[in-house]
Amino acid sequence: MLSSLNIRDFVIVDKLDLEFSDGFTALTGETGAGKSILIDALQLLFGARSDPEVIRAGAQKSDLTACFTINDKIKSWLEERELTGVNGELVLRRTLDIKGRSRSWINGTPCSLSQLKELSHMLVVVHGQHAHQSLLRKGSQLEMLDAYSGLRPQVDAVRSAWTQWREAQKTLEEARERQAFNQAELERMKWFLEDMKELSPIKGEWARINEEHTRLSRYNDIIDSCQKAREALTEADYSALELVDSAISAIGDVSDVDAKLEKIYTQLNDAREIIDSASDDVEHYLDRTDFDEARFEELDQRINLYLELARKYHVEPDELYAEMQKVTEKAVEMEGLSDLTALFNKAHEAKTQYDKLASELSKERKKGALKMQKSITDVMQTLAMAGGSFEVAVTEAEAPSSVGIDHCEFLVAGHAGVPRRSLSKVASGGELARISLAIAVTDTMTATVDTLIFDEVDSGIGGAVAETVGRLLAQLGEHQQALCVTHLPQVASCASHHFKIEKKAAAEGEAPISNVYPLSEDQRVREIARMLGGLTITQKTLDHAREMLRR
Repeated sequence: MLSSLNIRDFVIVDKLDLEFSDGFTALTGETGAGKSILIDALQLLFGARSDPEVIRAGAQKSDLTACFTINDKIKSWLEERELTGVNGELVLRRTLDIKGRSRSWINGTPCSLSQLKELSHMLVVVHGQHAHQSLLRKGSQLEMLDAYSGLRPQVDAVRSAWTQWREAQKTLEEARERQAFNQAELERMKWFLEDMKELSPIKGEWARINEEHTRLSRYNDIIDSCQKAREALTEADYSALELVDSAISAIGDVSDVDAKLEKIYTQLNDAREIIDSASDDVEHYLDRTDFDEARFEELDQRINLYLELARKYHVEPDELYAEMQKVTEKAVEMEGLSDLTALFNKAHEAKTQYDKLASELSKERKKGALKMQKSITDVMQTLAMAGGSFEVAVTEAEAPSSVGIDHCEFLVAGHAGVPRRSLSKVASGGELARISLAIAVTDTMTATVDTLIFDEVDSGIGGAVAETVGRLLAQLGEHQQALCVTHLPQVASCASHHFKIEKKAAAEGEAPISNVYPLSEDQRVREIARMLGGLTITQKTLDHAREMLRR
């Protein structure tokens, strides 16, 4: 149940703090005072699309907060998402700044708009002032039947099955169209993979064998260079080692004369060790190096095969391994696509599942239609349509769709003795408004939420019918919280609680501000009188207002 609503800088409201009670609450005010602003604020808190235009002129952002007492179902929903609040309350908050940035919270934790929307379905049912217009919109009557019958989960299941069926059918059709192309492409892939069998490339192999092949191909050059290096280091006349020895001997003769020569003497000895060691390493390399002609021939053939296949398939030799992996995966995929039998079976299974779910949904809709038409017919009798009747006709649709195999049409007879005909053909504006109200009342009677909101759903009616509507809302308020924006005194007088919406400027020339406040008993009398008599309120009008409130 909605317990409080706090609004800051929203449309023409600068600051508003309201507390609500259970039962039936009426919201009234002059035309243009902003009676629907409260409903608009709640809609934003429930995840509706935002627009910076709703920010009050001169302000930087709108800030909206609503508190609800919650039932066990909502409590479980919050616990599953770790969004629980304190003291068994639910606090929703949403801000919107002039740059269009919107932020939302559930019990102080940032949340998504989809979470707000999901939560709103468990909190409230809202019937808008243009609901009767949506009655004539294509598809809306089937939606209303599903909502009344509690069939949304089944509709979602049918929609999911429809999507799977259509996707499977699309894949099958695309595979048929591409089959010829795929076969030719698959043949090319198989030729490539057949060539790759002879090579069987290994990841990183090209760089490794290319290096080894280069080394073996220059074997003679390597041996010749190593022998020359060893001679220059230690074996030849005037080798590096001999020359360094001469330098060591020369410096050694005078190193005791000047201490600075000791460092040079040490460096020369280090150089001698390096030259001697390098010569030994070259000798060791020559002893271990032998030309393997068979290995060279093997490498030469393998490299030539790499180069041949690389030229044939227009890739670099080191890319052949990756290309083979890619083609192998693609070939497996295309073989699957070319298997039309498997795709046909998958599409057939998906259609069978859709048909099964759609058929089950159709049966439930027909059961719900009988209950719905009886409930609406009963309510119509109290709305100046005595003897009238309502029928929810569920027939087979021209073609299956994402919402099933049914077409739904509302048929109505405004009074006894006339056949039922399509709502769009027989209902006048007033009848349409009353039928819409009958549907709204019937819908809320089956609703599982704690709060019902009616935004001028009583437009187009008056007199005794309006009083009946007020009593119906009062009955709803005995079991659920009912909030109704109304312009009818007959409806407002039936409420347990009454708020008035006023719009006025603080000073001449300033922008007007809307304010909402609860009415005392005396204030209710004057407000009902205003709604009855207009600008001039007479004693007779006041007496009439008191009489209405007493009833």
